[in-house]
Amino acid sequence: MDDLVQKAQIFLDILIAARGKGAAGWSMEDLERAFGWARYFEQASARIRSKSQIADRLDRRLKVLASTEASPLGHQQFSLQLLGHAKQFVDQALLQNSHLPPMLYSVVLQRCGQNLGSQNQLTKDAVALSQLQSAVQLISHMRELLHRDHSDLFHSGPEVSDCCQGRDIQVQTDASLLLQFLRLHLEESTPTQRTRTSIGKKLQEIVVQQQGWETVLTALVLNVGTHGTTSDGPSIDGESNPISKFLLQWVLQTEHNRIVFQVPSSLLVKVAAVYFSFFKTYLSCLVEWGKDMVVTGQSQQGRTWRHRTRDDHCSFEELLSHVLSLLKGPLHVATATLKSLPAPATSPVNRTIWEEILQTPQIISIIQKKNLQE
Repeated sequence: MDDLVQKAQIFLDILIAARGKGAAGWSMEDLERAFGWARYFEQASARIRSKSQIADRLDRRLKVLASTEASPLGHQQFSLQLLGHAKQFVDQALLQNSHLPPMLYSVVLQRCGQNLGSQNQLTKDAVALSQLQSAVQLISHMRELLHRDHSDLFHSGPEVSDCCQGRDIQVQTDASLLLQFLRLHLEESTPTQRTRTSIGKKLQEIVVQQQGWETVLTALVLNVGTHGTTSDGPSIDGESNPISKFLLQWVLQTEHNRIVFQVPSSLLVKVAAVYFSFFKTYLSCLVEWGKDMVVTGQSQQGRTWRHRTRDDHCSFEELLSHVLSLLKGPLHVATATLKSLPAPATSPVNRTIWEEILQTPQIISIIQKKNLQE
């Protein structure tokens, strides 16, 4: 048994490499070596299963091998059961690995194609993941082109520059790839708590990156087929979708102020238009923001305001821009926003910041243009 455990350690190292960056330097010999070990352990597993006591002892020792590393095989546990399907696990690991050289990726796909009858689910995974890797390669090529001859492309002014830099394209493609990842883990099978925790960590890694929050919120928008066409308020239909439900719950558990200040208000409105719980949270953040605004002076142009924390991000102008975005949004969002704002003060002397905002020319113009009723 000790000899088998030592060999299992070798195979575990191969599996870990097959799932990560280690596969980037693989050759055809490395690939054949991985499949060779997989065949060996499938045969060994079949023989040992008939001896229950030995099988139990070996299974415990296999689990101990991987216990020193943090989720080395994702949501799978290194065990005798896994070894019984070693070839399938190697195939799946390689198909999901974007670091695998394209030539070897093609070989893995051909292997899967030879077993269509017995591995229907694996075939579906192969098709989806081959499309995903093709998309990744295409996006990489697009980004290369976008950054080439930068000075020639972006000489026409800041607006053209922003457009040509492909910021929106990058966010949307990243969001599409995130959705592919979530569908693979949340729709194909019932996710375990370990899987959910792992996805949560991955999302946390994304949002600390530049435009990370935009990517996550754009994924929420892209995952909904129709974007809030009713007139009585934001739709809640999308929240029943397993991916939308998971993403939305994760987003709403975070510190909302970070989202408000890191994401363009136009995107926040798009999310609010299709997810009622997000709309309520977004509006609640703005209301709390308004409560912390205090008057600092009076002039012919009106009163001046500042936030209690003296945070530049929390200026009157910034708050006004968020309300403007909501009122410029779909009719059901604009109507719900206007109805949800705090009630006016009973005394003109105690006029609130919301009355100040509603009396600005920009807001009055939108209310009249859309014929909104308070």
